[in-house]
Amino acid sequence: MDDSGTLWTAIGSIGTALALIGVVWQAMLTRQALEVSRLTALDAIRTRLDSEAPKVTLRLETPVWPPLAWTQMGMPVGSWPNGQEWNFPRDRDHHRIVLQQVLELKNLSDRRVQVRCVGDLVVADDDRRPRAAGVIVLEPGENSEKVYLQRDFTIGELAENFTAEQAGHELPHRVSGTVTAEDDRDNGNTDRWDLQLTGCPVHSDPERDGVWRVAPHHLTEGSGLRTLQYELVPARQRTHWLSRAQNRKLPEPGQL
Repeated sequence: MDDSGTLWTAIGSIGTALALIGVVWQAMLTRQALEVSRLTALDAIRTRLDSEAPKVTLRLETPVWPPLAWTQMGMPVGSWPNGQEWNFPRDRDHHRIVLQQVLELKNLSDRRVQVRCVGDLVVADDDRRPRAAGVIVLEPGENSEKVYLQRDFTIGELAENFTAEQAGHELPHRVSGTVTAEDDRDNGNTDRWDLQLTGCPVHSDPERDGVWRVAPHHLTEGSGLRTLQYELVPARQRTHWLSRAQNRKLPEPGQL
């Protein structure tokens, strides 16, 4: 083949390659346009679901301080006298402290709402004894009865929390519960709050080996409440549903 033939063959190859690049580029642009359109549609659905979501508020009170004493008499639980002390190992597993935080739910929407409580969440029954909060139905504008995020621990378990904190480790003993709220729509939302309460309400006496006591008031840091870890405004997590019955969730932006 002479030089002119080689030249035209090369030019033809370049043209073919450019055409192929053009096809690929056009396909990429089309794909991007479709993805933008999909994201826009999903955002529109999410916005609509948010506007129609049941308006349920969850209000948490400051944890009860000083910590309470477990009792068989029911709710509310008792209190330890000022200056209470425990001697280890004698009292390690024979006395119990209750960590408690009160919460209240309110349905601000115009629809009936179902609230489900799992974990360490209780209410007081007719005999003032704690029972699992379970499922609570709130009519429009209705407030729930008081729900208690609470659990009782041995003095030894809370001493383990103190020892873990001193060592810079995660506290092993905690109160935890989950609250979810939703209305009756299949294509709707579920709101969820994860609640936790923990801390080191009992401290070892630095001058007496084996003696433990409720965390004392501190001159500059205030009451022993400072030793508890809790939230007053827990984060709400929202799930958007395309269909609850079919377990189809609207993809979140980070899942696309």
